[in-house]
Amino acid sequence: MKSVILNGNQLDIQSVVQIAFNEAKVEIQPKTYQNIEKSRKYIEKQVKEKKIVYGVTTGFGANASKVIDNYETAKELQRNLLISHACGVGKPFEKEIVRAIMLIRLNTLLAGFSGVKKETVSLLSELINQNIHPVIPSQGSVGASGDLCPLAHMAIVLIGEGYAEVDGNIVSSKEALKKRKLKPITLEHKEGIALLNGTSVMAALGALGIYQAKELLYKSLKASCMMFEALGARKQAFDERLHKARKHEHQEKIATWVRDFTKGSNLMGVESNELAEKILQKIQNHLTIHQKEELKNYLEITPHQLSVLYPYLPDENQKTSWQRLNVILKFAEKKITPQDSYSVRCTPQVLGASLQAISHTEGIISNELNAAVDNPLIFVDDDVVISGGNFHGQPLALALDYLKLAVAEMGNLLERQINKLTDEATNDCLPAFLAADTSGLHSGLMIPQYVAAGLVSENKVLVHPASADSIPTCANQEDHVSMGTIAGRQALEMIENVRKITAILMLTAHQALHLRKLQLEQIDYKIKLGKETKDLHKKLDKVVGFIHQDRFLHDDIQAVLKNWQEL
Repeated sequence: MKSVILNGNQLDIQSVVQIAFNEAKVEIQPKTYQNIEKSRKYIEKQVKEKKIVYGVTTGFGANASKVIDNYETAKELQRNLLISHACGVGKPFEKEIVRAIMLIRLNTLLAGFSGVKKETVSLLSELINQNIHPVIPSQGSVGASGDLCPLAHMAIVLIGEGYAEVDGNIVSSKEALKKRKLKPITLEHKEGIALLNGTSVMAALGALGIYQAKELLYKSLKASCMMFEALGARKQAFDERLHKARKHEHQEKIATWVRDFTKGSNLMGVESNELAEKILQKIQNHLTIHQKEELKNYLEITPHQLSVLYPYLPDENQKTSWQRLNVILKFAEKKITPQDSYSVRCTPQVLGASLQAISHTEGIISNELNAAVDNPLIFVDDDVVISGGNFHGQPLALALDYLKLAVAEMGNLLERQINKLTDEATNDCLPAFLAADTSGLHSGLMIPQYVAAGLVSENKVLVHPASADSIPTCANQEDHVSMGTIAGRQALEMIENVRKITAILMLTAHQALHLRKLQLEQIDYKIKLGKETKDLHKKLDKVVGFIHQDRFLHDDIQAVLKNWQEL
């Protein structure tokens, strides 16, 4: 696997994913060190000349008015900053998130605005490359000044404090560094605040959230397409002309994917007359000459008129056979109706809007990956250090809340599709709860829909915008904060909930297709699935198979989730 080359300007989400999930290595572009060394020398010059620089020769936050002009004491200030700010609580972030955090922070420092020394960025890159993962509690950031608390937990590992995960074990940072034959650094002026003042945590959550949301939408749409086929959905709702007329790019893309996923299917858009003709062929041998004459022009009349034949079937065995055919006839009658329900017909409009929101958020996060978000920033060529607020997470917070809304709506739609398949009043003549045995002895897929409904309701709580809140901190010096990291954490939790909902839809649609196949085989109608839906259905055959009778469905759902990447 190729290394990810860093220079402070070209990091993208795909590279973050490679580092986070595939444990790729980072490589710092050699010429990048020139800018780092320039800004480092500039800071040292400012300190020696006893210039007042926020966070370098002054205290932090509400202590900014307190000048620290002793050279050695000013260095101690940076260490004190890290160890005092590392006070987070809650479950630690997963190592994938930690790796993304370290990568984004490293890239920010490489931009050359922060004043850190070469040894500091080199050691941070070694943590990534040698799989030393700081233990970073997930709770404690309010999203301004950036992610102070969690980034402090990341940074203290560089000075041999705190804890880290290495080789699957949580150990002291000193032990972790020793295992990899690395030594902790001593912080110089400005380095502490450079390491922890910024939006790297919320940017990491956003980058991984975007990647997961895009993958989730794509896979969930395939599951939806299996559901469409099981219902014999009308193709008109996905017609290219219809979606071009609205001029919504992302809606058009979803409709295109539906057409691509179901290409070659003979269930999508199945015609009532086609099914009725198959039924007619099946019962021809049981009809009298008079009855056959009555049906001579059958294709010119509506299928439901076939039901008048039921009393003419002569014996019980044939009645049983007819009862099965009668279900198919009812299915054929439903295909006369020109429109499906919104959960089918409006899928491009709903998921297209979600895709648009994901794309918008992707643009915001992608920009932040290469943004200078430290404070203060050093502009060597202009001979100035500027204090400001680039650490404020509001741009990310709003975008991440938008991502949450997109994910919530995905879950809402998918749950309605699950419900439509399990409700015999809406599933177009499939058995109630998709139970293969219709005697009432088996519950089928009744309760997985409950689970999906519960997950949707959880998301309805989580989707409340974190960015709508702000609590003043630091003695009202930092009197407006973004809560962007909370939004990012919620987004990942919601994505995981919708992944579980999608797994339930896959299980449900897979079962529905099997039942539809068994149903239509009675009239010698051999179903053909679309290229992509056929592939997914075959994979699910291996993962879960057909559900003949009630069984421990927890294992089936977990099996889908376990095999997620292959589906």
